[in-house]
Amino acid sequence: MTVKGTYEDTEHVKFKTLPAVKVASCVIKGSYAQMGEATAAVASWINENGYQVNGPMFNIYHVSPNETQNSDEYVTELCFPIE
Repeated sequence: MTVKGTYEDTEHVKFKTLPAVKVASCVIKGSYAQMGEATAAVASWINENGYQVNGPMFNIYHVSPNETQNSDEYVTELCFPIE
């Protein structure tokens, strides 16, 4: 999860700053059932445009079940580090 500001680590939450990376990403709105199709679309784009994945993919949950119980309102960004 992305946060702004400086915070102290807790027993269950550790904060760290990650270096900037170039990513190929896709934002989906709605149910997580779309994740497989969105992942395949980004993987195809990476391949077709001559990039290579350079690290593990990660998701940014802009609107998650923590904010709403309506899965139609979820907003998830799939991010694939590339080079």
